[in-house]
Amino acid sequence: MSAADAAGPGTVSRPGRVPQSSRREPLWDRIDRNRLKTAAFIVVFASGLALSAAIFVAVIGTFLGFVLVPQNETVTFFGALPWIVLAALVAGAAGAGAHVVRSLNDPHRRLPRLFGATRSEVGTLLPTKSALHDIAIASGLEHSPPLWMIDDERVNAFVVGMNQRDAVVGVTRGLTERIGADEQRAVFANLMARLRSGDVIWSTAVSAVMGPIWHARSAQMRRQDDEDSQDGAIAAGERATFTVWEGPLFLAGTLAVVFTEALMAGHERAALLAAEKADAEGMLLLKDPRAMLDALTHVLEADNTVSDAGEEYSMLFYCWAGFGYAPEDDPEMARVERLRQTLGAQGA
Repeated sequence: MSAADAAGPGTVSRPGRVPQSSRREPLWDRIDRNRLKTAAFIVVFASGLALSAAIFVAVIGTFLGFVLVPQNETVTFFGALPWIVLAALVAGAAGAGAHVVRSLNDPHRRLPRLFGATRSEVGTLLPTKSALHDIAIASGLEHSPPLWMIDDERVNAFVVGMNQRDAVVGVTRGLTERIGADEQRAVFANLMARLRSGDVIWSTAVSAVMGPIWHARSAQMRRQDDEDSQDGAIAAGERATFTVWEGPLFLAGTLAVVFTEALMAGHERAALLAAEKADAEGMLLLKDPRAMLDALTHVLEADNTVSDAGEEYSMLFYCWAGFGYAPEDDPEMARVERLRQTLGAQGA
């Protein structure tokens, strides 16, 4: 109990000190904030892609107007260019809207398949399903989410869903084989905390909408690296033909990359902060909070990268599923320190 609490309700707090109660946030406020943040993200995403399309058409149109259009027709061309740019803006917004609608159509079924996950069969993974059921009921869900599995010896887990009713939980084979039932409950407690707070709504929307763009960008970079490593693979004539399209494609790709990187700058840090909150909230669901610390420590000491998820879909996972770090360099070790501080002497 703080000094202000002990002094009674009429006591005035010391200037500059934030009362403990003011740092508390009702669960429904956090859920509403995540929904609002998701809606704002979708609006900004669609607006940004529409603007990128308009800028791309404006730049290319201006170039063509000065280079290819006969001098006696430039006035007519540049008079029509604003309408062309406006049409590109509308088309870009429509295309972005269609992408969002398609991406958010049953992401709980589509996204897990992108990481190589399949729904577990009836009668399999019974200890893991029992651990998930225990935590799901303890967290207040009406039923346990379906369990999916990634057939990989690495150790990680994920949760996907735009609402609690349709959410699915997944684990790697390594998690079911390398950590015990109590620690599996701790992992699921973290995932259920994310689901109840609405953090999963945000991470699912971002992963569904941005994931394909980031994946295409990564694939393009890998192809470029492969081409650069091939000596004399492209003949001079083929290279000259490709150069005609290289400028516009490079500009379009640059706009897409710059926009998506600006929109999601710091998403790894945001995922880490959400995971830290879920660690603390998940401990409240466990009879033995020490299991949360043990589970996190053991998972981080193992290889928790998921090759088919990469950084594009890592926000959905218990631990970052992208580029692997050595345990001593892993930024998620900050989660371990937070839990140790929370547990006090028990976490030492």
